[in-house]
Amino acid sequence: MLSLARFSTRAVAVARPLAARARGMMVFEQVDGLPVGKFTNLKEANVEEWKKSDAIFNKVATPDLMAERALSMFKLLQGVNIGNMVDQATHGLQVATRAHRDGADEETVVCALFHDLGEVMSPINHGEIAAGLLRPYVSPENYWILAHHEVFQAYYFQDAAQLSIRDSREHFRSHPHFNACVHFCEKWDQASFDPNYNTEPLSFFEPMVKRIFARKPYWHPDHAQDPMNAAKMEMAEGYPSVGRVEVDVPAAKKGKVS
Repeated sequence: MLSLARFSTRAVAVARPLAARARGMMVFEQVDGLPVGKFTNLKEANVEEWKKSDAIFNKVATPDLMAERALSMFKLLQGVNIGNMVDQATHGLQVATRAHRDGADEETVVCALFHDLGEVMSPINHGEIAAGLLRPYVSPENYWILAHHEVFQAYYFQDAAQLSIRDSREHFRSHPHFNACVHFCEKWDQASFDPNYNTEPLSFFEPMVKRIFARKPYWHPDHAQDPMNAAKMEMAEGYPSVGRVEVDVPAAKKGKVS
């Protein structure tokens, strides 16, 4: 079972009210020597108390810790087999390795690594899990590929699975990212169930994952075109920002694949 102890900070609990004790709740006074914000609902928080809360939030949600939590979720896939010759972790590593060796940019490689992170959590919409996790840190194109890849992947197993409705990816034929998603699935995803393929270890990709999570959220110039992204960009000042770096859009290559 995954332990989050390594990601926690040293906290000091105060005497708990009877109701809290009965529920097994901890009531904190400070975390790593920092005082917590003293409010029981957000309406009563003031600037002074919010600053206390924000200081702690920034300590427990650094880019490195966020990346380590995502990598720990990936490690849970080791030994998880959905009926083929490799486990889910090996499949993810193989897709990422193929993408890297084909010259994909670092962002796309990280997307390839995590693309099936949620496959055994919610199989039918698992692409949306990885897409949601990485959305603030990757291009809109790579977000779209992640969210839709299982629909495109079905093209390659629809005959074997005897699907009654075929070619579901055609719903998206006119979308500007259609060909990029075909490329992702054709070249990397559907081809990565080979136990004899020389796959890079997770340690090879860990620095890439940390650099992606260190990006300033919603950095891409096209992020603001989506209403959900735009709204979250407006409220970003209320969330951890320490350690985030600006992204050079040309250097990031916008997550493009040919």
